[in-house]
Order: sequence, then C-alpha cells, then structure tokens
Amino acid sequence: MRIPLLNERLRPAKPTFNAEEIMLRANALFRAEQSQDLGPVIAEKIEELRHYDVLGMDRVAAILSWGRSGSVLLSSYLDGHEDVLILPELGGEKLYSFFERYQSLPWSDKLLAYAAFEPNNPRFFEGNFAISSARYYAAVQAIIECYRKWTPEFLQSRRAFFLFVHIAYTLALGRRPASSHPLIVYAQHARNDEVARRFVEDFPQAKFIHTIRDPLSSCDANFHYFLGTVTKDFPRTYTLTPYWAIFYLTDKDRPHSGMESRTRTVRFEDLQRETGQTLRDLSDWLGLSYQATLLDSTFNGIPYVVKRDGQAWSGRRPEQAQRNLRYIPPKDRALLFAFFYQNLVDWNYPCPKIFGYVIVRWIVFLSLVLFPMKMETVAARGVLKGWTLPLLRQGKIWGAIKSLLGMGFYRLKIIRLLVPVFFQRCVHRTTLLQVDHKTRPSEPRDVHGSTVLPDSTTLITKSKP
Repeated sequence: MRIPLLNERLRPAKPTFNAEEIMLRANALFRAEQSQDLGPVIAEKIEELRHYDVLGMDRVAAILSWGRSGSVLLSSYLDGHEDVLILPELGGEKLYSFFERYQSLPWSDKLLAYAAFEPNNPRFFEGNFAISSARYYAAVQAIIECYRKWTPEFLQSRRAFFLFVHIAYTLALGRRPASSHPLIVYAQHARNDEVARRFVEDFPQAKFIHTIRDPLSSCDANFHYFLGTVTKDFPRTYTLTPYWAIFYLTDKDRPHSGMESRTRTVRFEDLQRETGQTLRDLSDWLGLSYQATLLDSTFNGIPYVVKRDGQAWSGRRPEQAQRNLRYIPPKDRALLFAFFYQNLVDWNYPCPKIFGYVIVRWIVFLSLVLFPMKMETVAARGVLKGWTLPLLRQGKIWGAIKSLLGMGFYRLKIIRLLVPVFFQRCVHRTTLLQVDHKTRPSEPRDVHGSTVLPDSTTLITKSKP
C-alpha cells in the first residue's frame, strides 16, 4: 500500500473529485442550511463585515514544521490574540492546493467547497474545535452579498480566496479582531518553495516561521508518531515508517529559496521551557502587542489538549524539551550526530566534540549507514509478525517473499536518501535555518556553549483522559 508523501500531497495533482463532484459534496454538506431562513444571521454578518479593511489586509505569517517540532502548538498560542485570524490546527494547510485544483469554480462556490474538500481536512464542523455549519454558510452568503460587485479579477484571485475563507471562519466563530487589518496566521506546515512563492505573490509582506527541534528527538518523535498511525489492517506500511521518520528531516531544514530575510525560527525546546519570552520575541517580530492570552494553548478559545502514551496536557510542558531517544540507541545516535552535525551546531544543540572533525563524521557515517537502524528493526518485527508469518501459515509463499523484499527495498531507499545529502553537506556547507544563539542563564551549558538536553524518557504523572 502506497501512502503519498507530504510534498506529493502539496503538489498540484489530479483531484480526487472534479469540480462538479466537489460542489455536490458541498451542497450535501450545507443542504439543511440552504433550506433555512438565515436572513437575520446574514444581515448580522454583513454588519460585522464593515469592520474589515479587506484590501488593506496584508499582514500574514506562515508556520512550518520540521518533523514533530511544535508547529501546531505554536499556532495554538497565537489563537487567543485579539488581533489574529487563524484556522484551527491544520485547517488552512490545503488552501493553495485546493485553489489550484478548482480554479474553474466561481469564487463564491470555492468558499463553500473548501469546507467539503477532504474528509479529514479542514474539518470545520466536527472534532474538538467544531463551529456551526449554519453560521459558516451565513458568513459566506454575507461575503457574497457584500462584495459581489467588486472586480472579477480580485474576486477570482488566490488572495481573495485566502482572505475570505479566514474572514468567513472568524465571522462564524463570532469573533471580531481588534483592528480592521488583523494578522492572518496560516498553517503552511510543510516546506514547499512553490507554495511559498505564491504566498508572497499574494502578500508581498508575508513572513515565515519555522519550528525546529533537536534532530535526534525529532527523528525519534517522527518514528513514534508514524508507528502510531499504522493500522493493523495494513502491516506492510510498517516498512515505510523508518523512511518517513528520516525523510521529513532531510533537506527540510532550510529557509524557502529567496525568503531568508523574512524568515524566523522558533526552537521547540524554547517554546516549552521559556514560553513567555519566546512568544514575546515572536510578537515583536510579527508586529503584535504582547498579551497574557498568548500563554494559553487554544483553538477557538478551547484548550488544545495533546494526548500521548496515556497522558494528556495542554500548553507548556518542560519535560517535552528533554532529548528523547526511545528508538535511537548509541549506534544510531552516532549516525545521526554525523549526519545532522551542522544542524546541531548551528541550532545550538549538544553534540560530542569529536564530531567536529570531518574525517570522524565520514568514518562514522560510512561505517554505520549500511547497517539497519533500530527503527528499521522495530518496523521489520511488525511486518514479520503481522504480515510475513501469517502469509507463510496460509501457504502464500510468494506474498511472504515480497514482504521480505519490501524490507530490503526500503533499506536501500534509506541509504539512497541519506548518502547524497550527507555528501552535499560535507562538501558544500548547507545554508540552514538560523536561530538566535543568545545564552539563557536558566539553561545548563556544556563546554562548547550548547544547551544540555539530557537523555530522558520521563513522563509526567497525570491521570488518563
């Protein structure tokens, strides 16, 4: 079973539904609202629209992740600011891919169809942060009534679609931003130069915020996350999880091409340990006033609760900032130290001094890259137990052989992924995302001035949700 990679999902591709089918889905979603008398609600939303200076709404910022680095957590802190428009979780991630797929739809239809784009995204009307579908429908109708006489060139533009989805959602939520041109926070999520280029074309003052994390912890967290999303019905996908864990970290640690001057980096560890100061600095860069509500992790004013390994929490959790190595034994640790040495140094994370020698990194990498990592052995056991052995018991020898060949194929795929990137980093220094290296007295430092992140698998004691 092949699951599309993230960069493939962001690339304009053949749509799952054509324009006619997506409108059928939208009409089915809003069938009840279409038969209701929403006149008073629409009139109320039209009055609220007078607050917005649509043509002057140029303040936007995109948030991107580097593996499991807290991008959604950062979005949740910005949700409570009185002058921010934001869609919950990753509700805005598909805005540009949707627009590219359905450019033929009238601008008004796009605003409704986006809510029906995919079953799991944007999920405006279900889940922990659901809003009223009737109020969203009324908000869209108010926008249509208020702006239908504006020029077709603007109404059919990407910029208008981007703005109106955020405004419609905020109207449905019943919020009014503090200013007529609030900051829009957009969950771009994955690094994609083409999406970034379009974003800046639409909003010339756009900014980019990249969340990053200790490379070893990020790799471990990636694998733990992907392993948890694999269903028992498809054990073959276990083979892919080690590849995914590494793929989402390689060549995703750079600013968008040509966007360096408008890029800011937030370390996951700083977001967990020094939440207030980190958000204060970020607010200044974004041109926002600092408010106490920035310390609340919410979407739509509802606490954003993370549930993992039988634990539940919301907001700041310093334990998360410790280096976690559940699936990274010493051998794999050495391989990652060699591969991500530049990241560790440039981003101020601890790394053994010996890896500062290029020859050491070459020897370690070349001697270890040929051997499977623990992540691969964990995945292989899952494949053997859940797929290969049952096939052998059923007498399906060829199927069992194919599952074993699949393990070998992804072993080679990982080598093919790592080797050229490592050579590139050693021969030509890569321009990585930059971070502020100021020393914080509250953080222990090693002899090289790097923050000490102790290895830990400690979990806070808290009742299950």
